[in-house]
Amino acid sequence: MSKKKPMDKTEARERRNRMLESAAAARLSLNEGVREMRAIAGMTQEEFARHRGVSARVIKAIELGQGNPTVATMNRIGRFFGLEVAFVPIRRELQAEEHLQPAKERMQNDDVDVSEAIRRVLEMREDLGARLHKLGEMAADLDMQLDRIREQHDAFNERQKKLAGLADLSPVKPPVKRRAKKDTASPTKKPSRST
Repeated sequence: MSKKKPMDKTEARERRNRMLESAAAARLSLNEGVREMRAIAGMTQEEFARHRGVSARVIKAIELGQGNPTVATMNRIGRFFGLEVAFVPIRRELQAEEHLQPAKERMQNDDVDVSEAIRRVLEMREDLGARLHKLGEMAADLDMQLDRIREQHDAFNERQKKLAGLADLSPVKPPVKRRAKKDTASPTKKPSRST
């Protein structure tokens, strides 16, 4: 593949700043980030991979959203742009927006039926309610299982205490009486019998 035409420094700086702002706001996905870094650098996938010390296959898979790179690989790729992999808060508004996206797209068309959009929103609300109810049932089941485990644990501890108490009550063996040894220090001679 031929080398991509590098963009002018002003445009590259602006795109880099936008990318860094998106990353700081937790709006930059891995595949978008790698694609944008490569575009700003003006490199092909092979050139960018070689530059960052990874295989071209890894870059291609990441950009397609099919890769499963290690944290070390992602840090190696992002380090050139001053980025590293980190935890970011989940954006609840983006998740809600993703659920509503099909309804939004239909509303943007001229032939949108408002009652259809309202019906869809109500269906989604009902679905969420059913899921919450199911989660509540699962939580109640887990609480009951946890209570049973605690009861079994308490019963086990009680049995252990009783067994330990029985071990302390084992019959005491009487002391062994020993016979006193005869004094053998000065043996007495028996008189011999002479006939």
